Amino acid sequence: MSTLAIAATTAYRSRVALAAAEGGPLPRAAWLAFGADDSPYSLDDTALGAEWLRVATTNVTDGPLLTVTGVLDGAAAGLNVLREVGVFAADGTLMGRRVLTPKELEPGTVLEFEITFQY
Repeated sequence: MSTLAIAATTAYRSRVALAAAEGGPLPRAAWLAFGADDSPYSLDDTALGAEWLRVATTNVTDGPLLTVTGVLDGAAAGLNVLREVGVFAADGTLMGRRVLTPKELEPGTVLEFEITFQY
Protein backbone atom coordinates (compact mmCIF):
# COMPACT_ATOMS: atom_id res chain seq x y z
CA MET A 1 0.00 0.00 0.00
CA SER A 2 1.26 3.46 -0.88
CA THR A 3 0.15 6.38 1.32
CA LEU A 4 0.21 9.83 -0.25
CA ALA A 5 -0.42 13.13 1.51
CA ILE A 6 -1.29 16.01 -0.80
CA ALA A 7 -2.78 19.48 -0.51
CA ALA A 8 -6.35 19.93 -1.74
CA THR A 9 -6.84 21.90 -4.94
CA THR A 10 -8.09 25.48 -4.93
CA ALA A 11 -11.30 24.34 -6.65
CA TYR A 12 -12.07 21.81 -3.91
CA ARG A 13 -11.14 24.16 -1.05
CA SER A 14 -13.49 26.69 -2.66
CA ARG A 15 -16.29 24.06 -2.60
CA VAL A 16 -15.62 23.43 1.09
CA ALA A 17 -15.72 27.16 1.89
CA LEU A 18 -18.96 27.64 -0.06
CA ALA A 19 -20.61 24.69 1.71
CA ALA A 20 -19.52 26.08 5.09
CA ALA A 21 -20.81 29.56 4.24
CA GLU A 22 -24.12 28.59 2.67
CA GLY A 23 -24.83 25.20 4.21
CA GLY A 24 -24.90 23.48 0.84
CA PRO A 25 -23.81 19.92 0.19
CA LEU A 26 -20.19 18.94 -0.14
CA PRO A 27 -19.62 16.26 -2.79
CA ARG A 28 -18.15 13.01 -1.51
CA ALA A 29 -14.76 11.70 -2.56
CA ALA A 30 -15.80 9.15 -5.18
CA TRP A 31 -13.04 8.35 -7.68
CA LEU A 32 -9.34 7.64 -7.75
CA ALA A 33 -8.02 8.43 -11.22
CA PHE A 34 -4.80 7.28 -12.85
CA GLY A 35 -2.91 8.96 -15.67
CA ALA A 36 0.31 9.28 -17.62
CA ASP A 37 1.21 12.99 -17.31
CA ASP A 38 4.32 14.01 -15.38
CA SER A 39 3.58 17.75 -15.15
CA PRO A 40 4.18 19.09 -11.64
CA TYR A 41 1.13 19.31 -9.36
CA SER A 42 -0.42 22.73 -8.96
CA LEU A 43 -3.19 23.73 -6.57
CA ASP A 44 -4.87 25.23 -9.65
CA ASP A 45 -5.13 21.82 -11.42
CA THR A 46 -8.69 20.83 -12.36
CA ALA A 47 -7.98 17.48 -14.05
CA LEU A 48 -5.27 14.93 -14.58
CA GLY A 49 -3.02 15.69 -17.51
CA ALA A 50 -3.51 12.34 -19.27
CA GLU A 51 -6.12 10.27 -17.41
CA TRP A 52 -6.64 6.67 -18.51
CA LEU A 53 -8.67 5.03 -15.70
CA ARG A 54 -10.92 5.78 -12.71
CA VAL A 55 -11.87 3.43 -9.90
CA ALA A 56 -14.36 3.87 -7.07
CA THR A 57 -12.94 4.76 -3.66
CA THR A 58 -13.57 3.75 -0.10
CA ASN A 59 -13.35 6.57 2.41
CA VAL A 60 -12.59 6.59 6.12
CA THR A 61 -12.50 9.53 8.52
CA ASP A 62 -10.60 9.91 11.76
CA GLY A 63 -11.28 13.29 13.32
CA PRO A 64 -10.23 15.91 10.75
CA LEU A 65 -8.53 13.32 8.49
CA LEU A 66 -10.18 11.85 5.40
CA THR A 67 -8.37 8.84 3.93
CA VAL A 68 -9.38 7.95 0.38
CA THR A 69 -8.39 4.47 -0.83
CA GLY A 70 -8.47 2.99 -4.31
CA VAL A 71 -6.98 -0.07 -6.01
CA LEU A 72 -5.27 -0.20 -9.39
CA ASP A 73 -5.28 -3.65 -10.98
CA GLY A 74 -2.51 -4.47 -13.46
CA ALA A 75 -5.00 -5.97 -15.94
CA ALA A 76 -7.03 -2.74 -15.91
CA ALA A 77 -3.86 -0.65 -16.34
CA GLY A 78 -2.98 -2.54 -19.51
CA LEU A 79 0.06 -1.06 -21.27
CA ASN A 80 -0.38 2.35 -19.62
CA VAL A 81 2.46 3.78 -17.54
CA LEU A 82 1.31 5.26 -14.24
CA ARG A 83 2.72 8.77 -13.65
CA GLU A 84 -0.11 10.57 -11.82
CA VAL A 85 -2.94 9.78 -9.43
CA GLY A 86 -5.77 12.03 -8.30
CA VAL A 87 -8.93 12.05 -6.22
CA PHE A 88 -12.17 13.33 -7.73
CA ALA A 89 -15.36 14.25 -5.90
CA ALA A 90 -18.68 12.83 -7.11
CA ASP A 91 -19.45 16.13 -8.90
CA GLY A 92 -16.19 15.91 -10.90
CA THR A 93 -14.13 18.38 -8.85
CA LEU A 94 -10.48 17.38 -8.60
CA MET A 95 -9.68 17.23 -4.89
CA GLY A 96 -5.94 16.61 -5.28
CA ARG A 97 -3.32 15.17 -7.62
CA ARG A 98 0.07 13.55 -7.12
CA VAL A 99 2.85 12.93 -9.66
CA LEU A 100 4.74 9.63 -9.25
CA THR A 101 7.85 7.99 -10.60
CA PRO A 102 6.81 5.87 -13.61
CA LYS A 103 5.24 2.53 -12.78
CA GLU A 104 4.31 -0.27 -15.17
CA LEU A 105 2.05 -3.02 -13.85
CA GLU A 106 1.88 -6.60 -15.01
CA PRO A 107 -1.44 -8.46 -15.13
CA GLY A 108 -2.09 -9.90 -11.69
CA THR A 109 -0.33 -7.00 -9.98
CA VAL A 110 -2.39 -4.81 -7.65
CA LEU A 111 -1.44 -1.45 -6.14
CA GLU A 112 -3.50 0.07 -3.34
CA PHE A 113 -3.30 3.84 -2.86
CA GLU A 114 -4.26 5.89 0.17
CA ILE A 115 -4.48 9.64 -0.12
CA THR A 116 -5.14 11.58 3.07
CA PHE A 117 -6.69 15.03 3.35
CA GLN A 118 -6.73 17.04 6.60
CA TYR A 119 -9.57 19.48 7.27
